[in-house]
Amino acid sequence: MANEALAQSSNTWFNVALLAYIVAMVAYFFRLAFTRVSADGVIAGTAVGRRVGMLGTAVAVIGVGAHTASVVMRGLAAGRVPWANMYEYSSLLALVAVVVGLVVVQQRMGYGHLVGFVLATAVLSMTIGLLLYTPAGPVVPALNSYWIKIHTSAAMASSSIFMVAFVATALYLVKDAAERRVAERSNASFDGSTVGAAHVGGPATTEQRPEGYEADTELDTRVASPLAQREALSPVWFPVVPGLVVVVFVLAVWRAPVAAIIAGSVAALLGTAAWYAVPYLPPAAKLDNLAYRTIAFAFPIWTFAVMAGAIWAEEAWGRYWGWDPKETGSFFTWVLYASYLHARSTHGWRGRRAAWVAVVAFVALMITYYAVNLWIVGLHSYAKA
Repeated sequence: MANEALAQSSNTWFNVALLAYIVAMVAYFFRLAFTRVSADGVIAGTAVGRRVGMLGTAVAVIGVGAHTASVVMRGLAAGRVPWANMYEYSSLLALVAVVVGLVVVQQRMGYGHLVGFVLATAVLSMTIGLLLYTPAGPVVPALNSYWIKIHTSAAMASSSIFMVAFVATALYLVKDAAERRVAERSNASFDGSTVGAAHVGGPATTEQRPEGYEADTELDTRVASPLAQREALSPVWFPVVPGLVVVVFVLAVWRAPVAAIIAGSVAALLGTAAWYAVPYLPPAAKLDNLAYRTIAFAFPIWTFAVMAGAIWAEEAWGRYWGWDPKETGSFFTWVLYASYLHARSTHGWRGRRAAWVAVVAFVALMITYYAVNLWIVGLHSYAKA
């Protein structure tokens, strides 16, 4: 009975955290709408935007506390570490992503107005976790090892950081496309930065600036006007593409039409928010730098997770590596992220090309986690139980 009470309390705190993240996400998006970013990336907000943003931060911190309580109670109810199945892993993935968003993106990098997108991915991860809910209980014998604490925690931590990096990469691609299109429409010379972000080269006076550009006094260059950047992007594809992708994914995995419609609608709203947010995003070069730094930080942790998994496999199955579908997917994901980091050091692949490699790597990470566990029979099939 005690375990059942703890499991029920864990579920209650999970729901409280999910609600808090949704409220905080709305508050952060409100802050985003009242944020202004200058041509050189200086962020400023209105008084009402700052107040609502502070409220969003407070609610998000409350959500982290409730989420932590949910995870702890889940572990106590199950009598083990609370990350042995897909529900628990998805929950922890969201928790760590929110912490990284608050500590790194907001506090360390100073991009607090972007945390709403991180919260959105966390909410989506928790929603998927609910669809994969498994009652608290003991693990199968093959998982009953101290390596579950080492391997799974490293994989979960790195995956959460990769999630934040994916948000930064996606926003970078949107911002960079907007900057480039405005530059092309203005018939101005285009000088890509070291990461491919759009700058229109050459000093300019007020009379020389083409329409749609504003002066950057610090860099003495001409950069695309934020409002012109939004107008250069079609608002149609932003809700359509993510909405359809999520609908197809949910239908393929769970065959749940109602859940697919709800999740697809949320994804469509997020796509619309990304289009609306273009004028308030930092310059593409800074977003790309944020993505690069987070991936560079997460990659060694993912490398350690793969190595620890091989050691665990030898203990559980008597071999270090057997090209099981989950092992193959993890290694393929490692290769893609290694390729991204290599591309960033190669002149011809910086910027958008490298960013698309990061996108493909994150897709591979999600396929390795969901598709392999749910669709493909292998030694890791028990991960959803």
